[in-house]
Amino acid sequence: MCMWSAMGWPSDFINGLMRRSGWRSNWSVKIAIGHSNMSASGSRHNPTDILRSLRDTESTKVGSVRSARNRTVSIKSFRNHAVTLCVLVWFLHLLLAPAWSGTESGLQRIQKLYEKKEYQTVLDEMNKLGTETTEGLDVRRIKVRTLLRLGKPKDALAEYDHLVELLKQDDPLVLREVALGFVVVLTKDMREQMRGAAFTALKDWHSPDAIPFFEDGLSDGSGLVRALAAEGLAKLDVGRRSEKFRQALEDQAVLVKEAVLKGFSKSSDASAVPLAESALKDPEVRVRVAAAEVLCHLKRPNGCELLLRYAKAPNPDERTSAIRALVERQPTQVFPILKEASDHTQPSVRGAAATGLGRVPSAEAVALLTGLLRDPLPPVRIAAAVSLGQCKGFNAGPPLMKALDDRDTAVRAFVIGALLEQGERYDVVAGSVRALINMKEPALRTAVARALGHAEGDNREPARSALMLLVQDTVSRVRIAAIKSLTKVDGAQAMAILKQGLHDEDDAVRATAGGALLTVVPSTD
Repeated sequence: MCMWSAMGWPSDFINGLMRRSGWRSNWSVKIAIGHSNMSASGSRHNPTDILRSLRDTESTKVGSVRSARNRTVSIKSFRNHAVTLCVLVWFLHLLLAPAWSGTESGLQRIQKLYEKKEYQTVLDEMNKLGTETTEGLDVRRIKVRTLLRLGKPKDALAEYDHLVELLKQDDPLVLREVALGFVVVLTKDMREQMRGAAFTALKDWHSPDAIPFFEDGLSDGSGLVRALAAEGLAKLDVGRRSEKFRQALEDQAVLVKEAVLKGFSKSSDASAVPLAESALKDPEVRVRVAAAEVLCHLKRPNGCELLLRYAKAPNPDERTSAIRALVERQPTQVFPILKEASDHTQPSVRGAAATGLGRVPSAEAVALLTGLLRDPLPPVRIAAAVSLGQCKGFNAGPPLMKALDDRDTAVRAFVIGALLEQGERYDVVAGSVRALINMKEPALRTAVARALGHAEGDNREPARSALMLLVQDTVSRVRIAAIKSLTKVDGAQAMAILKQGLHDEDDAVRATAGGALLTVVPSTD
């Protein structure tokens, strides 16, 4: 037992191990050797006694030989078992010694460093570990997360790819973290366009987990980025209750204040009333209209009447904003206003009327929109085409079919989307799709990519084929539009393409792919 004691093994553990193995700790070999007690007194014995004594002596000798043999066998058996036990004990000693001695494993040490947010030290410690340890799944996951915390999503993606090779499948939880990493890293980018792409991706995520990023975005130096952050908060009930969201009403940018008020118009929170009433005095028309919309939504006196008055104002901007607000609140009352606005001299008013008519689908609305499809200005015709696509069940197909031959290629792109939304067969638009995909103008290819996102049912497969071409476009904004449409068309089945998007050379494309993955990768919650 001295060897085991020297290794620090408790004697009770060894004895218990031997008992479980069918061994006993008190090994002994008992050898019974008979002794004859012949009398030395010199007395005479009769022949019978002498013969009996000789037989006993012979039996004793035979017994001694047999005992010696048994002892030899027992000793050999003991030696064999002893060797086996020593090997077993030594192996267990090597395996369990760190735990029994109280020393910390490499993985435990790294985990503690990670929890302390000492991320660079985590990587340094990992470099000291052997290959067998660093190839472990838990270590891989920690390394991915550490690289993300250090703002290195590209390196994290490379490590995640190695993790997938080991698992032979995706790890949804880690993939979501990697996807988010590509978005978050751009929220602090020096380029306004990249920050805009990041907050757009977060906005499309529709998750409360994005609220801290939105709140941080409200202090961005760009009014456009701050507006995107405000819109993201406005979509979430928790976001609308954010104190920073309410404070954004003091922002200098009209877009930001309008976004905040639009958020209040989706809430039933009565505490927004005094904020809206105060905003009615704002010098900007769009802010005043948005404030009136909040009061109308919360059924405050004169709120809706104020909107109706704005909708008839001579100021085109005021009128346009009011029409857009009214179709959300009182669609039945707004139809006469839309009909009147469809003949307005200002293109922006006609465009607002075309957009509003799509919210009040009816045969009369289709008739008005058909007339607007012949408007002299492409933006108005585009608005009419989009609204006709929303008027399902009112025979909007024929006017849209004619519009496929519109002289403006951008109008044709939006007509494709409207026809697909109406459920027309893909064959009807296939020729126009092929023609527009090969156009030199990136804006046209982008419009087609967006239009294909309306494909449903049997139209999804051919639309997917066209989108696969656009995902490989040389212009980043075309790829961005194609990624978004593929996500709409394929849902979770688009995961493989979206993962490829994380490897794109353009930051905005990677952020878009990351945001799309957040919407399709299953959550473990």
